[in-house]
Amino acid sequence: MKSVLRYISPFDSYPKVTAIAGNRIYPDIDILKISAISPSQYRMIGYELKLIKFDKRSKGLGRDSFYKGIGEALLYLKNGVHRVILVLGFHENVLSDEMIDGFHKWLLDNRELLNRILGNYLSVETALYEGGALSSEVSANSDFSPPNDETRFLSEALLKRKFTFDKSLVIK
Repeated sequence: MKSVLRYISPFDSYPKVTAIAGNRIYPDIDILKISAISPSQYRMIGYELKLIKFDKRSKGLGRDSFYKGIGEALLYLKNGVHRVILVLGFHENVLSDEMIDGFHKWLLDNRELLNRILGNYLSVETALYEGGALSSEVSANSDFSPPNDETRFLSEALLKRKFTFDKSLVIK
């Protein structure tokens, strides 16, 4: 998490958001980034972090955390964020770079299908190693507009910084 926080810039980034306007949310938002896109407009991006591990049963990379990450990331939208980025890292138990290359190839080969399934609001990025740059595999191309009063309220509360987050993880 700290590695991703450093990469995206710790300014206006909040790790482990657990409540908005005093109400507990599920799932927690791993990292919330609030960015100005104009003097009067802001974009709130939620980062969902998952590790891809070697699966002994299939003798390949497990995709369970990838699919779970998609589900959790999409739930961020109902909590008021405008876009979501699913960041996939690779666990130290991955046996070879070829396995990671194969996973990247699978993502690239399925980019169009994943874009259609995931919609316009969810990006998928990969981090090859701790401290490394994020590589965009599937890119969001628009902001999610709150469809109802509850989501609009949560979005406004996030913008006003009325949320609970883990201050111990903040990078100074």
